[in-house]
Amino acid sequence: MVVVVVTLLSVYAFRTSSPGTYATGEEHQEITRGLSREVPNGAPEFRFVDVSVAAGLDGFRMFDGERSSQLPEDMGSGAAWGDYDNDGDEDLFLVSGGGPLSAPVDKLAPSVLYRNLGDGTFVPVEGFPEVRMVGMAASWADYNGDGRLDLVVSGYNALRLFRNDGDQFVDDPAIPSRDGYWAGTSWADFDRDGDLDLYVCGYVQYIPDTKGRDRSTAQYGRQIPYTLNPASYKAEQNLLFVNNGAGSFTESAEALGVSNPDGRSLGALWHDLNDDGWPDLYVANDISDNALYINHEGRLEDESHAAWVADYRGAMGLAVGDWNRDGDDDLFVTHWVAQENALYDSRLADGADQLLRFVDQADLKGLGQIALRSVGWGAEFVDLDADGWLDLVVANGSTFEREDRRTRLVPELPFLMWNDRGTYFHDMASFIESLSIPKVSRGLAVSDYDNDGDLDLLFVDVGEGVRLLRNDTPQNNWVQLQLTTDGARVVADVGDVVQRRAVSGVSYLSHSTRRLHIGLGDADQIDTMSVYWPSGHVDAFSDLNANTIWELREGDPKPRRLSGPKRTELTREQTTEFWRVQRAAMRAMKVDADPVAAGRLFEQALQLDPSHEDSIYYLGNCLAEQGDDDGALARFAELMRINPKSHRAFKRWGTLQAIVAKSSEEIERAEEALDRAVAINPEATGARMVLAEIHIVRGDTDAARQGLRWIRTTNPTAGDALFLLSYLAWKEGDNGGARELLQDASGVGEEWRPEGAAAEGDVKKTMHQETTLLGDAYTNWDRTDDPDVVFVALDRRIRGYLAKSQ
Repeated sequence: MVVVVVTLLSVYAFRTSSPGTYATGEEHQEITRGLSREVPNGAPEFRFVDVSVAAGLDGFRMFDGERSSQLPEDMGSGAAWGDYDNDGDEDLFLVSGGGPLSAPVDKLAPSVLYRNLGDGTFVPVEGFPEVRMVGMAASWADYNGDGRLDLVVSGYNALRLFRNDGDQFVDDPAIPSRDGYWAGTSWADFDRDGDLDLYVCGYVQYIPDTKGRDRSTAQYGRQIPYTLNPASYKAEQNLLFVNNGAGSFTESAEALGVSNPDGRSLGALWHDLNDDGWPDLYVANDISDNALYINHEGRLEDESHAAWVADYRGAMGLAVGDWNRDGDDDLFVTHWVAQENALYDSRLADGADQLLRFVDQADLKGLGQIALRSVGWGAEFVDLDADGWLDLVVANGSTFEREDRRTRLVPELPFLMWNDRGTYFHDMASFIESLSIPKVSRGLAVSDYDNDGDLDLLFVDVGEGVRLLRNDTPQNNWVQLQLTTDGARVVADVGDVVQRRAVSGVSYLSHSTRRLHIGLGDADQIDTMSVYWPSGHVDAFSDLNANTIWELREGDPKPRRLSGPKRTELTREQTTEFWRVQRAAMRAMKVDADPVAAGRLFEQALQLDPSHEDSIYYLGNCLAEQGDDDGALARFAELMRINPKSHRAFKRWGTLQAIVAKSSEEIERAEEALDRAVAINPEATGARMVLAEIHIVRGDTDAARQGLRWIRTTNPTAGDALFLLSYLAWKEGDNGGARELLQDASGVGEEWRPEGAAAEGDVKKTMHQETTLLGDAYTNWDRTDDPDVVFVALDRRIRGYLAKSQ
């Protein structure tokens, strides 16, 4: 009976418009007026500004050429947010749908990796491998545990894994490309062996047919080409690549019972739905039952019907979250036209038997009937105003061709559903100018790309490009959590409210932010919080201040503050007190040479003005002088995130990281930061000097010599550059050349170098003591000009570094 009612409502919605067209937005509102409630007073004033052009993303093309009415051309593509270069802001990979199936590969629109510059803009990453395919999905994960995010991209007859080696991405044959129609991708350590496994959805066994338009079937009063109907084709099996932990994978979906061969799968979600510490797997299938595989300590069992989520409708997008704050995580599923969307409310917290059951609450909560006319795709639960309640965003776009232009599809409006404290969802999209233009949307991914504390929206539109909508909605207090391990979940106590978050949503073919965002309302901190790591370990934290990004590491009870509140205007009294404390701190550091006292005073100053760059920087220096390298690195990293153009922050972080590095990976990260410092201020020689030292330590003498000669040309008084050039000559057996360079270095004199190192650039007045990897060898040199005497100890030291960097 319910199906009949849904169909009648749907047919009525279609037939209110002229034959062969959709109802207009006004007609749609009139039709659904009785199916929704009036938005109550007190609703947030949602503001979203389209910054696609200003951000530099307007050049991306999602599709080149003209459709030929074939299924892979219309299913769309996604986007994936991830900080691939570990600089503190999230970069963006955009998957292109390429173009018509008949087009040669070199005519397909390419997928593009964009680097986030930290100032609200993006640039394409040069040197990223060319990706031209009829693309579908992308997702980031550090599959080999080297601290850098790797990327998998799927598409029609394409599946590619790109390994992030730090200085470049390379095609990794660990997951070989194969023929098939590959859709959503999702990572998780399902067997809890310490590395990430990959699930890949197979859609249909598509057979290209440019004449498919001539064969059609009737659907809701329209003739649908045979080649656009997924029921025309057999289902493709799904894949599960089990990580072997040595740079290789074994495809094991059929062996483990999760190949879902009849599924026509588009998306898959790994998430611990029954709170037993093991990630379960939920698969969204088009025109076939969805599948839920419960993870019993690494053994996956199909419990779809037992949990009441074997959804038989045409499912596309998936989102997960505790929308009603009742202590368990719920599922949202987008569907095809006339099928409503689903809000599967978990009853886990209600039952004493702890059996996992879900009940569809979409109609009761405003999410069902409103979607009758729409074709839903990407979806995310996201707290858009930080009030502590998860709102919901849905990307919509028809699969029907326009009667007036059959090479185009019919556009639709998205949903922005405000969560009214768990009672009802109200669609606010029509009140927001940037969301009031119908589009044929598919992918949806959210991220705080500008690090201002609120979550922004990115839509991928078929036949066009992407829209980046900056969130300018007035915000309550918030906390963001950067977790160093994929798959962890968080349970936080904020006053008498419990909030749950995890990075596991898949939207549609997309990957949203890897940070967890928790809206606090008017609370000023998270009181207590438990982090459940994939390994089974649980860490507890307390008193996490609001409006701050915190980094949490497994087994480390001390959270790291990555960034603090936006700078606010101080009162006159606060300003006077800040500068009193700041001057006292500078005096303790500079005159009294007391880094302990100075550090305490800088911390007091930061309590008054948490984002003051000088206070952060000099506190980092004080901590370094006390031997607190981790604390110093955290402060310099904080300054790097607050001001991505701070030369001194990148230089000091890179220098200190190089000194304390215990592996080649840490030395590489130091080198990346110093390269950034050089890019910010190419004229300053300090960062170049440390880079030259790193090149020597890593055995790259050509790069070291080139850098040292540049420093010598720019600054003829650079005695340390001459000193190391002499060492390189000595290493090559040129004792005569080495002796001459030592004599030149000795003749420079002492007046060129201030005691210690300058705060910014090359000046004579110093603010703190600074060392480098090899700088003390020059500082302690007694001006002997015999290379065999001068360099024996230095060479032994460098060989020790070299062994560590291999």
